[in-house]
Amino acid sequence: VAFLVNECNAMKIEVLPPDINESLENFTVVKEKQIRFGLAAVKNVGQNVVQAIVRERKDNGHFASISDFIERVRDKDLNKKSLESLVKCGAMDKLGERGQLLFNMESILVFSHEITKSKSNGQSSLFGGVAQGVSLRLQPSAPAAKKEKLAWEKELLGLYVSEHPIREF
Repeated sequence: VAFLVNECNAMKIEVLPPDINESLENFTVVKEKQIRFGLAAVKNVGQNVVQAIVRERKDNGHFASISDFIERVRDKDLNKKSLESLVKCGAMDKLGERGQLLFNMESILVFSHEITKSKSNGQSSLFGGVAQGVSLRLQPSAPAAKKEKLAWEKELLGLYVSEHPIREF
């Protein structure tokens, strides 16, 4: 993958990081001279989770928030490790800042568990959403540092996608 991304850069084709609202399973052309990283290439995110995300997004549109994502993507393989990997690699940047999402990971997982419990009990609100009383409130936290974000990209994608750490020098 790193070799092919370098070839794209040499050909002036921009390789964009993964995005929960745009990426498909594999690398995809989004515009002329732009390719979006595929979700299946993210370490710790299984094929079932990727298919569930893409299917839900195609059926019901983009994810508006982290709670919207958690409510709509119901897959047994969407666990803490896969969710953290999606956050760390930048795929969920449009849903929240990486540092804040990671800081609130336990709350997000509790919210997911409560939704699963509510749905299994057959509870729903008057407006068709999840049961009333189940809500997700993220606590404020410091944003993730650029150096940390780049390290996560390297770890989970196998290369630096958003930028290279040497670029600032």
